[in-house]
Amino acid sequence: MKRYAILGGVGVVAFFFLFIVFWPFGTVGAGERGIMLRWGAVTHRIVGEGLYMRIPLMERVIIMDVKIQKEEVEATAASKDLQTVNSKVALNYHIDPARVANMYQDVGIQYNTRLIDPALQESVKSTTAKYTAEELITKREEVRDAIRAHLVSKLESRGIAIDDFNIVDFRFSSAFDD
Repeated sequence: MKRYAILGGVGVVAFFFLFIVFWPFGTVGAGERGIMLRWGAVTHRIVGEGLYMRIPLMERVIIMDVKIQKEEVEATAASKDLQTVNSKVALNYHIDPARVANMYQDVGIQYNTRLIDPALQESVKSTTAKYTAEELITKREEVRDAIRAHLVSKLESRGIAIDDFNIVDFRFSSAFDD
């Protein structure tokens, strides 16, 4: 009897040890979503904020931020009248919470360097080329709206929602300034 009690006690301790080591619970913070992976494959189960349960060893959760984020880049482009324009632009965006699994599967967590930065560069350059240097200054809101529309067309289909876009600075060549 004493032997069974010792084995039972060891079994209970082993169970709790294994339970703690292979902890099946986790939490997703505010403004985040979790992507459930099973054996490394995306299951398209999105875990919302709060407590979740997973199968240890078999499943794991990748956390992605869905809060508004800021990306600021500098771009050099040519205006319609072939003036060199150095622009500094800022983009506020967030990942669509319902599409984080697709984002992770298609792009990964480096979506800002793979999608956002190139889209910002292309949008600024293609839009700047449609205006003269003088128009870039006098029609700044129109230019901003055109760049924003270009960004929306490029990024929203990928699950990136544009919250705000601003032109922080336009700088021209010293020859133009003179």
